[in-house]
Amino acid sequence: MKTYYRTISILFVTLMFFSCNDEEFLDQESPDQLTTSSYWRNLEDAEAGLTAAYSELEARSNFWDGWQEGRPVVEYFRSDYTLPGPDASNYSHWMSIFNFNYTNGHTFLNVLWTTNYKGLNFANQVIANVEQMNSEQIASADKQRIIGEATFLRGYYHFKLLNLFEQIIIRNEEITPETLDKALSSRPEAWQVILDDFQLAADMLTERSPGEALGRATKGTALSFLGKAYLYKAGDTTAAEASDFTNAASSFKQVVESGKYSLFQDFKGNFNGENENNVESVFELQFKSGDANSWNATRLHAFIGDWSIGGWGGIEATEDLLTEMKKEGMIAANGLYDNRLYGSLYFRDPFYNDTETNEMQGGTWDTWMNGTYEDTYDNHVYFRKWLPNFVRDNSYVGVNVVLMRYADVLLMYAEALNETDRTPQAIDLINEVRDVHGMMPEILVSSQSEVKTQIVHERTMELTLESVRFFDLRRWGMLDQAMNAAGRTNFTSTEHSYLPVPLSEIQANPKVD
Repeated sequence: MKTYYRTISILFVTLMFFSCNDEEFLDQESPDQLTTSSYWRNLEDAEAGLTAAYSELEARSNFWDGWQEGRPVVEYFRSDYTLPGPDASNYSHWMSIFNFNYTNGHTFLNVLWTTNYKGLNFANQVIANVEQMNSEQIASADKQRIIGEATFLRGYYHFKLLNLFEQIIIRNEEITPETLDKALSSRPEAWQVILDDFQLAADMLTERSPGEALGRATKGTALSFLGKAYLYKAGDTTAAEASDFTNAASSFKQVVESGKYSLFQDFKGNFNGENENNVESVFELQFKSGDANSWNATRLHAFIGDWSIGGWGGIEATEDLLTEMKKEGMIAANGLYDNRLYGSLYFRDPFYNDTETNEMQGGTWDTWMNGTYEDTYDNHVYFRKWLPNFVRDNSYVGVNVVLMRYADVLLMYAEALNETDRTPQAIDLINEVRDVHGMMPEILVSSQSEVKTQIVHERTMELTLESVRFFDLRRWGMLDQAMNAAGRTNFTSTEHSYLPVPLSEIQANPKVD
């Protein structure tokens, strides 16, 4: 990592240095020497630096081994409710994640580690250097907002790392030769850094104003992730404290009472690219189909979509997931199953064989399956989330990926309330989500334990394929049970709950072993 960080630092300064105009370039006393003082001059420079910090979210800078394959394989394949699709067997490094026989030399582990630390490095540069800018260079409101956003990003990158890896290196300052080699921190130490950054960001940021740039962190974003961090910490046996659920509830309460967010009526419309940055979006990863001015597209839909509809066939859902999502029966207000089922999965069902509505990719289940597999393929289930309305012949697209939705906030808030003996309030929140997104009747359970069981079900209905299942199971202490039920016999919670520190870090950093 030593070489890596030096390379990134030089690249970051180099890129920004060449953004200077010709006149400013000629004014440099030493044009062959790059320094931070030659860059951080005004608001435009500060915004460019912040954009670089955002660019590493979800390993986007490493398109194939990071965003396109690395993140989905690592976060989706480890769920008990997923299976490799027909194309996955062609990639041994995908299957090693699914089979839990990967090593610390796995390329995806290295990419996810390094891209998140790259984001941390950029965020720290923004925080340190914008803080030094004077009032003539940048207005105080802009200065506070930019530092607030960078502080949120620093919390986010640390949070991402701590969820993936058992131990991480805390990077909360610019890297120097003296701090390049640094030891791993304990999980309690890391949690405190994350909580402090999310709280500081929430204190510094405001809610988005009309016309403001989309995809930026706001006060609501920071508070939502602050609550999520407390909730996840509560499920971490190495760091949990009695106050975690109370603190989580307090954070979520501020988001709910802000009045800035609400549930979007069309559940599947949250994921198909047709209703981006809507009232439910708390933090959303922005994508855009390529044009003459920009290139920021994705092919996640191709990884998820089956061969039958023009995808690559990277992933499938288990029949157990379909059973769980259908278990309440056809009691929705429109006579169907919980409507979130149809926004999450597609499978052989009259709903997907209705020739008048053509609810799936412009054709019926039987048409697509018979055309590809020459049978009805009855026992297969596929994911529908993150698919545009048409996958076939749709190469790189601009479908955004929501990293935090208001529905998730409400369900996490309900969980925190239930754990702090405020079960009736929790039930109200659960029913709100069920009504709007599922068209489902109110739940009949009332005890704390029953509501906890219901929350497990509701998070399955609401958040399938949104990178929370594995982490939810872990914090609930349910990983071994779930993996055994799914037949994932290679899994043991003691060995596979977290990813190991990548071999590349161990080899480069003498303080890590």
